[in-house]
Amino acid sequence: MKKSRDDRNARRSKYSAWQRFRIYAELCVTSGFIPKRIPWVVRLGKALARLWAFVQIGEVKVVGAEHLYAEGNKIFCPNHSSLLDAIAVTPLMPDRMHYMSAVEEMRGMFGLKGIIMGSMGCFPVDRSRGKTVIQPAIDLLASGNNIMIFPEGKISPSGEYLRFKSGPARISIGAYKKLEGREPVALVPMHICYGTRDEKSALNFGKMFLRWRKGVTITIDPPIYLHTVEPLDAATLIDLLRHDITDAVCDTTSGG
Repeated sequence: MKKSRDDRNARRSKYSAWQRFRIYAELCVTSGFIPKRIPWVVRLGKALARLWAFVQIGEVKVVGAEHLYAEGNKIFCPNHSSLLDAIAVTPLMPDRMHYMSAVEEMRGMFGLKGIIMGSMGCFPVDRSRGKTVIQPAIDLLASGNNIMIFPEGKISPSGEYLRFKSGPARISIGAYKKLEGREPVALVPMHICYGTRDEKSALNFGKMFLRWRKGVTITIDPPIYLHTVEPLDAATLIDLLRHDITDAVCDTTSGG
């Protein structure tokens, strides 16, 4: 034990504190790397998101909140039509949550942004190299963590649904096979419906001001458990997921 500790200390001594910071900051924006989640940072992030949502969104209504705590290892899948989506849903999420985030959203502040977001549970994906995140996410889900993934892959400012990517299905199927049926695995459809939409500011916090402050309704549908799906393949799962999300009636989303 002492030798192992000495070895770690010796490795650390090769680098200055700044070098260690830079190395970890670079890892936090490396597609597929899973940063260390720090509980007190998660709690602080949720509190700040709750305050932010109150100021810029207003009332957050939740329908089907009981499904957040359903049995099994779950991937939560909301539609994605504003930068405010993450602010609205983060305070609702259960423990052991990780959030797949576009790597460009985690860059900035000389690497500090990636470290902070990583501490809150975010992990980066380079959308041009999406395969790099599949296996790490499978391992994460199979080890008892929950994940949030926006299946459209990017924001649709108009609220019109984009084509759903296969990532959530592939990750959930991979985890289901890895667990060999020992634990249930599910996709959880979520629908975010804003009381108003300002398309021009959907991609820019600085332009939003109070233009979105007419509340939001977040609907969490029953989980789609993989052991109930036949045939169990990515195309079938994504079709079921898309149907459940786009079936919601909302004045500010469209294209179902």
